[in-house]
Amino acid sequence: MTNTLPTQPFNSILGLCGGTRNCIPQPSTANKIDHLGYRQRPLFRLAYRNFGDHESLVTNQSVSAGTGPSGEVSGVRWWELRDPNGSPVIFQEGTYAPGLTDGIHRWMGSIAMNSLGDIALGFSASNTSVFPSVFYTARHDGDPPGQMTLGEGSIKDGTGSQTGSPRWGDYTALVPDPTDDTTFWYINEYLPTTSGTGWRLRIGAFNLAGGPTPTPSPTGTPTPTVTPTPTPPGTPTPSPTPTPRPTPRPRPTPHPRPTPP
Repeated sequence: MTNTLPTQPFNSILGLCGGTRNCIPQPSTANKIDHLGYRQRPLFRLAYRNFGDHESLVTNQSVSAGTGPSGEVSGVRWWELRDPNGSPVIFQEGTYAPGLTDGIHRWMGSIAMNSLGDIALGFSASNTSVFPSVFYTARHDGDPPGQMTLGEGSIKDGTGSQTGSPRWGDYTALVPDPTDDTTFWYINEYLPTTSGTGWRLRIGAFNLAGGPTPTPSPTGTPTPTVTPTPTPPGTPTPSPTPTPRPTPRPRPTPHPRPTPP
């Protein structure tokens, strides 16, 4: 691709990192973990789909979302590009950042699209009262552009902080199931107990084509840029379509997340 595509405004530098990469806080330790935003780079992976009538690419990166209740918070900026082999355009973009309300940092994302055109986004989440955890959000094809409309679920609530190495991820992965091409599988890390380097992997699956909704975010999702990315409170309501699809079913069942003080 030789075209340069202008984006809508966003801040790719998380100021609280102070020019370093280790700036995501955790409970009960001064050790902070890697945000991976300092190089302003997209994260794994740039996912491609050919739908016949159009081609799409989706990608994401960790960014500064703005000021939350306890200061600056991280969010996940995401894009869908179309017609990469013709006249490329940014079809939609947004910043997913419930941290503007709940103060939880969301970063280290991975994004993918299934055969129905649904987009899902998995990521790490942490702050001084929430252990590093494995969360996800999603949207249906045809929902308002630039918004993750289906609330937020937890694949694994962390129960420990990392007190040794600040390294985190490099990277996480969200991939569609090749069997049905609608289920999403997400792989990320967490700690079962506070330790120097005792991290574990958690692999979880969820399907947006049927079943109950994922556990919704406890608050809305304000957006720090001109592209709003709200997450409605309560049970998310899918946008109407000619043939409505039921809202997502997490597998395993998401667990309620602690409400930050």
